[in-house]
Amino acid sequence: MNRVLELRSAAFLPEAAGPQRLALVLSPVLPEWDGGAFFRPIVRLLTKSGFSVFVVDALAPWDESVSGFPEMVARWRTLLSAFRPFNLLCGNAFGGALAQALLPSVAPSTAALLVSGPGRTDPDLDRRLEAIASATESHGLHRGLSLLAEYVGPDGVSTQPPETTGFTGDRGHDCAARRLSAGMRLLRHVDVTDCVGNHPGPVLNVVGARSLLVGPRHVAASASARHRVFVEPDSGMRPHLHRSETVAAAVRRFLREEGLL
Repeated sequence: MNRVLELRSAAFLPEAAGPQRLALVLSPVLPEWDGGAFFRPIVRLLTKSGFSVFVVDALAPWDESVSGFPEMVARWRTLLSAFRPFNLLCGNAFGGALAQALLPSVAPSTAALLVSGPGRTDPDLDRRLEAIASATESHGLHRGLSLLAEYVGPDGVSTQPPETTGFTGDRGHDCAARRLSAGMRLLRHVDVTDCVGNHPGPVLNVVGARSLLVGPRHVAASASARHRVFVEPDSGMRPHLHRSETVAAAVRRFLREEGLL
């Protein structure tokens, strides 16, 4: 089976002329593919800066036989060649953890942009991920999304949970619920610090200081001057949406300093 052909994806063309550069973006856990909307502010910045951006559903290779995060990483390693060469590997949340785990499999010069992508989890994060998964299984999709919304807002200030009315019938809800619960559990007990520490290329980690899920303590960064961490002081799990202008400025600065603008 050709899994590349099954990937849900969205492509965005550059708005500026110049050297051809490609960014590959791996999504967070999404109950249903949103066409790349989760990363819209960063996609807009990249296309205006001359990047072609290819956004993919990071959970697309998942099925019920996947036993854990390492197996998802192994499946993605077999898919990477279909997207090369890319200059920038991006990931948000689950996609950020996956992107970091894949750094040993990309060119050493590849830059990485990670937004709330844990390099390592801890018992508090593992517990909250399991709480979302269990709530989804026990009480349904809407309850799982509502709990997720409580955790992603700054300091537990609930954000509006995503609408579930767009799913098609019970089967649509069932599929979305399985994706949400499985994705949360795949992210537990992750530790990709060695993958990041051994990567010679530039890395930027963006996290929100007030996140109740992935925060500064979950960042994996080496002592290399090319590995940077930007902590947005007023945002939760989605700093690129909560404080899009501040995060955009940090990303532009990173890209400029690394010669990618």
